[in-house]
Amino acid sequence: FVIYSLDGTSAIELEDNSWHIRPLNEFFLFSNDDQRRPLIQPKYIGQSTVRGIPVDQWETCIINRGNLQTFRRTWSFGRKDFVTPLGPIRDLAFPVQAIINSSIMLTNGMRVAQFDEVFNVYSYRPGIIESPEQLAPPKGVFCRYDSGQTLVSLQDAGFTWPDRFSVRVDASSSRETRWHRFHLRYDRGRNGGSKRIRYDYLPNNGEDFESIIHDYGNDLTYIIDRRTGTCKINRGVQYPDVNPTRDPISFFIQNEAKFFDSGNKIWEVNGIRACRGNSIKCSSLVSSIDNFPVIIEPDTGKPTGETWDATNVEYGWSARSIVAQAAAGGDRSFDYPVYLYLKLYRLDDPNNPSTTNIRTEDVEYEFYEMSHELTSNDFDTSICYRSGDLEYLHLGFILKIDQDNIVDGNHLNRRFLEMDVHFNLADKMGIRFSRITDIDIFHENASKDVNVFFTLLGPTPNPESPTLVSENEITAAVARDNLRKAIDGGVFQFSMRLTDNSTTFIQFRALNGSLKDSKQFMSSHAVGDVGTKESYSSGAQAGAVIGGILVGLVAGILIAAVIRIVRKEPMPNIPILPSSFTNPLPNINFYNKKPPTDAKATSDAKATSDAKATSDA
Repeated sequence: FVIYSLDGTSAIELEDNSWHIRPLNEFFLFSNDDQRRPLIQPKYIGQSTVRGIPVDQWETCIINRGNLQTFRRTWSFGRKDFVTPLGPIRDLAFPVQAIINSSIMLTNGMRVAQFDEVFNVYSYRPGIIESPEQLAPPKGVFCRYDSGQTLVSLQDAGFTWPDRFSVRVDASSSRETRWHRFHLRYDRGRNGGSKRIRYDYLPNNGEDFESIIHDYGNDLTYIIDRRTGTCKINRGVQYPDVNPTRDPISFFIQNEAKFFDSGNKIWEVNGIRACRGNSIKCSSLVSSIDNFPVIIEPDTGKPTGETWDATNVEYGWSARSIVAQAAAGGDRSFDYPVYLYLKLYRLDDPNNPSTTNIRTEDVEYEFYEMSHELTSNDFDTSICYRSGDLEYLHLGFILKIDQDNIVDGNHLNRRFLEMDVHFNLADKMGIRFSRITDIDIFHENASKDVNVFFTLLGPTPNPESPTLVSENEITAAVARDNLRKAIDGGVFQFSMRLTDNSTTFIQFRALNGSLKDSKQFMSSHAVGDVGTKESYSSGAQAGAVIGGILVGLVAGILIAAVIRIVRKEPMPNIPILPSSFTNPLPNINFYNKKPPTDAKATSDAKATSDAKATSDA
């Protein structure tokens, strides 16, 4: 810091050569007791009323003879015993207002410019502050000292990223109006040699979600289109340089090693600050990286060969669980990252540094839904084998357990069980962990059998090979035969301890001859209660309705007959049916029910003739 005698906000150097903020009287430039600086003595000018508050007024005058500047300040302080919302004013000063007049003169006495300013003080509270975060510096402020600065690592402060985790990230920047959201899954692997990173996101100006899987152990990148089910496999895991304000997602993945490294002592403790409004209290650390990142040309998307002068990086972490227990011999560490803030700086004219020619940009990442649990399915690349017509097998076998009702109990960790099965599969087949995926373990209630299904992938893809796979790895068929030998030979077995703090171990052993293709396994190992399913055709349903009606009619007739017999009533007369039938259709006229005219005349003539014969007789 540079000492400015006329700047109350600048730092001061104490007698022990340490730097500190100024006392309140020097901060207001009301008075100055430091003999190393120009003496400032206030002059009492009387009483007045400001904003309805009775005040005592003081005047100070500061003259800078080097550049002929004059500053006159009229300070108003609340009078003693005046009642404020915090109580009556006592012996401590209560600032209300300052009127500042400044002018610049020439050597001949001519006034060049004059500036007036009214400085009002509101909600002044003397005494101890309410919370320490009120003194926290703004985000992204890193104070660099030449010597005597104590820097720590993320691990020293308890800010440690786990070896495997899953987290949802929202990214924003000073150049983008929309949020960039992605889901990050991270697995450091054993000793960091098989690190894998997966992130699901919606690419810029895209419509389809993509999953990007970086396999650092095999130096491969899988790009999966989740809508079409297609996959592209590229050699290498390195990202080209990108603009952090335009593509913060790719920038985060490109520089994850810088952000996740917890061993370097480059961080300064910034104290406690409020996060996400006032809902979370975060402990913050800040660091600065010089000449980072590279500058990208907006039109071409290529590096310009220049870099930002510096980037301040600030972490905010919060302890998620209040009742979490501390590690043995240590303090309770923070386990939930809240934000990662980047402040980029660049001087347009390095030869003339000033606050007027400095350019800044902001990038912030906010973390949600942090989880330390991952499964083999989180880095599943089987869709790339299916879409690329590469070798893969769906297999299943049976595990026998030596105790009943254990698998479905509360004291068997199913996640550890899956990890043990995964480890033994890779060990017995002699293949990489990444070639075993989609593990499904379930227990049949009708027996003590544990069914295990999984997908066995072929050799690791190799984009440069004519066969598109590695020639140094065994095929899926050979790996399956190795597993069959281990199962049939009785060497596929392991034990697990229950989580109820007991010394009980559960023994798991693969059943001899149980390894089969998944379809064959399901058809030959059906377990459970036999169920019967009945179905009827539409004709059968209609026949059932008609049959029911006929049965009802017959039953009704029989009931009526029984009632007549009981009452001794005669049965109704039923006409005797003729022994032969003639076709009645010729005598039926469906269109005219009246008799024909000629038939009526013949009948009348016949009746007249009969009547005449009778009369003659």
